[in-house]
Amino acid sequence: MKRAAVRLAVAFTIYCLAGAVAGAERELIVLLRAAVDVEDIAAHHQLRLERTCDVSTLAAGCAVFGLQPVQNVEDVLAGLRNDRRVQRAQPMMTHRVAGMPPKDPYFDLQVRTRPGGVTTLLRRGQGAHVRIAIIDTGVEREHPDLLGRIAYSRNFVGGNADTMPAEFHGTAVTGLIAAHVGNGIGIHGLAGGAEIYSLRGCWEPSYGYGLCSSETLAQALDYAIEMRARIINLSLAGPDDPLLDELVTRATELGATVFGAIGEDPDLRFPTSNPHVIAVEQAYRPDIAVPGERLSVPGLQLLTTVPGGRYDFVSGPSFATAHASGVAAVMLGLEPHLGNADLADWLRRLHGNGRRD
Repeated sequence: MKRAAVRLAVAFTIYCLAGAVAGAERELIVLLRAAVDVEDIAAHHQLRLERTCDVSTLAAGCAVFGLQPVQNVEDVLAGLRNDRRVQRAQPMMTHRVAGMPPKDPYFDLQVRTRPGGVTTLLRRGQGAHVRIAIIDTGVEREHPDLLGRIAYSRNFVGGNADTMPAEFHGTAVTGLIAAHVGNGIGIHGLAGGAEIYSLRGCWEPSYGYGLCSSETLAQALDYAIEMRARIINLSLAGPDDPLLDELVTRATELGATVFGAIGEDPDLRFPTSNPHVIAVEQAYRPDIAVPGERLSVPGLQLLTTVPGGRYDFVSGPSFATAHASGVAAVMLGLEPHLGNADLADWLRRLHGNGRRD
């Protein structure tokens, strides 16, 4: 009976992932110049207008179009890119959160360790007044160790923007960064005094497996930029995505520090293909090159919050990225004017194992 249940769960996961990816491949996300007729563009290029969106930090309207079954993606993109009403056109990309799902609770029970330098740093501050935008799956806001720690949350995936489902990956990442400090329960967050913006740009078709799209991530990034987040945490990896790359660059131009996960697959290069992103991994991968700052920090068997008011151990570059963001927030609380290079150097000295390409 247990084997049958496992086979069913695996089959369901594969079905959900494949369905989400396949649907995205037949959609185009298009940035539009001001005051254009979206329906006329759809009719002119024989596309279905699925929905409109907004990317205000790039001063552009946004629309998602569906392809007809007989249309060729490259032919349609060529036509859109020659249309003077269009600023940018690209396929809707699918991105994945960059962590591994949990094993049975406490299966690999270990003592969480931090390098001595990090422990010393945490005695000096908690990242007070540093705004961190965590773009991820949903967060259990009512978790005892997160209750009252989320300053603002918004759902960009669909439905009610104020509804935030309790999902594994977002809850785990948020707990590492922001869990209460000194409340007598659970864990000690790295930046327990930071101001947390929980932006749901990804969703979980099954527990622990997260997917994101160009559209949902663009809207979440756009909002983080508007809110002037000082740190943006992207614990995810996906294919090269020009729209998201432009938004990440815009965020850094306005003073944000962006941490991104180096994924397990060398072909999933976003966001660390952007030279302004601090790329984070849990163990050095010589087969994956990044153009900007690079760090190897703890990401193995870290105890954190998970849905249901529980705690579990997690591993993967997603959680190494969260670790880096949390420690960086403490540093910025102490030295607000630190830039990317300074933060990366601090983190290298604290952990003693960061690398540059």
